[in-house]
Amino acid sequence: MRTTLAGVMMASGMLAVSAAPAQAATYCSAWKQVESFQQRVCVITESSTKIKHRHYVRNLIDRTQRTQVTTFRYINGSGSICKSARVETFSALQTKSWSCDSRRLSGAKYMSRGYITKQAGGNVRVDSRTITG
Repeated sequence: MRTTLAGVMMASGMLAVSAAPAQAATYCSAWKQVESFQQRVCVITESSTKIKHRHYVRNLIDRTQRTQVTTFRYINGSGSICKSARVETFSALQTKSWSCDSRRLSGAKYMSRGYITKQAGGNVRVDSRTITG
């Protein structure tokens, strides 16, 4: 007869619980429609040392189209570029995303911001919520 640690623990009334790795917490804005596109941004606590800033843009129509996309990350209110302003081509109904990482510091405030440009000109902004590292 073979005895395992789990079997001994069960026989003695002890409960064996495996520790799963902590899941990333994701905080996203609502999807915001801009003409025939939607966009949203997220700030993600990937680990105890890393924050990810992600910008999603999706084409809502059944044909290829283009729009300019820009993504920023904010740490303690100070912004820096994640993705420089560039015109992107989207296939029919395609969703694309861009991201960059920040070093997670205890007590620091993190936020993501994204822009897409309307066909008539002008940028439309969307912000994630601010989280504390």
